[in-house]
Amino acid sequence: MTQSITPKACTHCAKARRKCEKQRPQCLRCRTRGLRCHYPSAKPTQFVRIEEAIIPSQQHPSPLELSFPFVDESLASWWFAAPSTWTIDAPPRSLPVHRVSADLERPLRKVISWLRQWVETGSSPLMHNSMWRECFPDSIKDAYLALSAYLHKTPLNADIVHRVIENSAKRLVAQGLVVDEDVTVNALHNLGRVQALLVYQCIGAYDGDARLTRLTERHVPVLDAWVVVLMEQASQSLCSGSPVFAESGAKKTRNVPQQDHLWYTWILTESVRRLWLMVAGIQGLYKVLTMDCLPASPRCMGGTMFTSRKGFWEARSAVSWEKACMERYAGLVRLTETDKMFEMVPREEINDFAKLVLECTYGAERCEAWGV
Repeated sequence: MTQSITPKACTHCAKARRKCEKQRPQCLRCRTRGLRCHYPSAKPTQFVRIEEAIIPSQQHPSPLELSFPFVDESLASWWFAAPSTWTIDAPPRSLPVHRVSADLERPLRKVISWLRQWVETGSSPLMHNSMWRECFPDSIKDAYLALSAYLHKTPLNADIVHRVIENSAKRLVAQGLVVDEDVTVNALHNLGRVQALLVYQCIGAYDGDARLTRLTERHVPVLDAWVVVLMEQASQSLCSGSPVFAESGAKKTRNVPQQDHLWYTWILTESVRRLWLMVAGIQGLYKVLTMDCLPASPRCMGGTMFTSRKGFWEARSAVSWEKACMERYAGLVRLTETDKMFEMVPREEINDFAKLVLECTYGAERCEAWGV
């Protein structure tokens, strides 16, 4: 009896001996690495294939998985995680027609100051102080060390520092995103990798070194693709109502209080959305002002929801975060809902991240007219 054996993986995944998700026409692993995905043709055989019994393998959880708690099953009904909150909006119609270099320079300086704040204090509007407190992934560790070296470079060691950044960025991109585990674990691992690549991109765009500039331009479509995959993974995890920060195995590294569960999930949610907005804003301006838009990299990626009010990202504990949620409106708005933001959030309570997002999107002049 002749049957056809369908290939289990595309050629790239098979050669790398990695799990292939088998999406058509392009699997997720090839998509995140910018590879041309190809599936071998089915081969005829005289044997009748018997499906193998699948025996769960004994997998050891990574330190990253062990560092975070479970999420309540009713998560999808919460204000920050409902399916509707993950919708990507089209760019606002009333965007500035002409952009000048200052439109990028001011926001980029602000982001670099936030990265300096992260190095010096462990927290910034881009990096939450509790996100990597219990676990420090290699991607974040490498970015932190490279950034620290950059912020303290001198004319004598600048070339060495630039090579460190270049090699770290190339190594990260070659590594790609995690697509071999379940989607809930992927989102957590990949958050660190996308954050790290954003750090390298901001350094390259800010510094002006020719070698770093070429590297930054080459990685523009990579970062765009990565943040799209991250948003998809995070939204699938959070909207499913299943555990996001899963503690695999019987042994736990710490006893996480029940009240911390939603807080940690909100931190992940807000971190992913802030990444999207920073990539769309800073890298979007960079593409408009310095380079022709690549076919795989649209000029404007659109906006998503984010928390615009002070006191939520800055909360130092689950108790203070929960108290803020109960007492006042968090300012969770879409980028296109500026009228709602100004009606519900006093100007003086709009956080620095929201101000930067508005400036990247609408320009400094309009933000000054709004009083932000």
